[in-house]
Amino acid sequence: MSRGEQNQMVRIRDYLKPLDEEVLIDSSQYSDSSVVSKKIRGSDPRSILFTRPFKGKDPLIANLYSTRSKIEKLMGVEEEGLFKRVTEAKRLLVKPAVREGGWDGEESDPERLSRIPVLKYYVEDAGSYVTSSIIVAKDPEDKVVNMSVHRLLHLNSNRFAVRMVEGRHLHQIFLKHKALGRDMRIVVLIGTPIHIILSASTQLPKEVSEMEYAGALDGRPLAITYLDGFDLPVPLESEYVFKGRIRIDLTAREWMTDILCLPDKPRDQPILEVEKVYSKENPVYHAILPGGLEHKMLMGYPAEVKIREKLVENNVNVKDVWLSSGAGGWLHCFISISKKREEEPYNVIRLVMETHRSVKGVVVFDDDIDPRSYEDVDFALATRFQDKGKFYFFEKMRGSSLDPSSDQENLLTSKWGLDLTIPAGVDRKRFLRSSM
Repeated sequence: MSRGEQNQMVRIRDYLKPLDEEVLIDSSQYSDSSVVSKKIRGSDPRSILFTRPFKGKDPLIANLYSTRSKIEKLMGVEEEGLFKRVTEAKRLLVKPAVREGGWDGEESDPERLSRIPVLKYYVEDAGSYVTSSIIVAKDPEDKVVNMSVHRLLHLNSNRFAVRMVEGRHLHQIFLKHKALGRDMRIVVLIGTPIHIILSASTQLPKEVSEMEYAGALDGRPLAITYLDGFDLPVPLESEYVFKGRIRIDLTAREWMTDILCLPDKPRDQPILEVEKVYSKENPVYHAILPGGLEHKMLMGYPAEVKIREKLVENNVNVKDVWLSSGAGGWLHCFISISKKREEEPYNVIRLVMETHRSVKGVVVFDDDIDPRSYEDVDFALATRFQDKGKFYFFEKMRGSSLDPSSDQENLLTSKWGLDLTIPAGVDRKRFLRSSM
């Protein structure tokens, strides 16, 4: 299913039919967000729709984009065809199109925020978080529009603390506004179709528009509008839109459980003040469980694509790339290849570390091993590891702030690589499992 195959725009509710049996429906009403969070965790990776999670609150859906097969189904691509779609889309960017008539829903004051079922997921979290929020902002110098995913800690009434990763595009735009002495005008999108949130989750070159990439992913121009007094394009395929500004003079302490299910360190982050809330008729709030498979999918899959693109560019015959779920879909990379030369696995390890700088460990397998199967990984480790020269150890390399064992002050860590391919010059049949 993709918008390119239909005339109307896509809403979250439209995904319930194609996913069908993959969606659990929960019609109970709860008084504690921890119960809802546990139900989301318990159903993962199966999608779950809460039709009335709390009294007076909007419906909530979670685990919506939790697997590659779901995303392939929703984007209308064949099994294993997602990589081709996302790589081709980067070359076939489609400019968004302004739709006449403006926003097709309700416009409200910030009091409308009280009806959105924002959850506190873990005991250790600073508070209730919006986790599917996409921020749209414009560079004051080159006028480039950025669209990227950022968590929002709900502080009170119309204020949120915005987590900005230092050095990323939105943070750079914010620093430019700060240097000019101006608050940053933004819009926040919540509850978007897969082509929008996947585009916003992808780290693209600054000169490439995430909105044009989203249109290419969907096969037609992204429908946008402009809100009164704002020169920021707003994708109409959003359940909610917040219009507001990020203050350059106010911060708040925020921290949340990260993709490894570890508490992130507290940081002072800028404050968003919401001025208007726009919502569709009967909107559905999209909640992404921190550390859940949906979180790992949306954050990790674009990195897998980047790694695979780099390997293909270097003439590696790649079968599959997986950033393993146990390492948060971020720190460990398992790769299967058709090996051409004995030194190729080492070169693959180095290429991965150069391409995805957060990676800590890389394992390279032959193409008979499914890197997404822990059973296969265990089998390869048991039957193909022997030579200590095939284990590589690297010290004081740039690491990830998510890894608590790394040097957090300097972001340095130890890394390792393991070649589990069958050595040259041996009887290959002795290493291959029997056929039925």
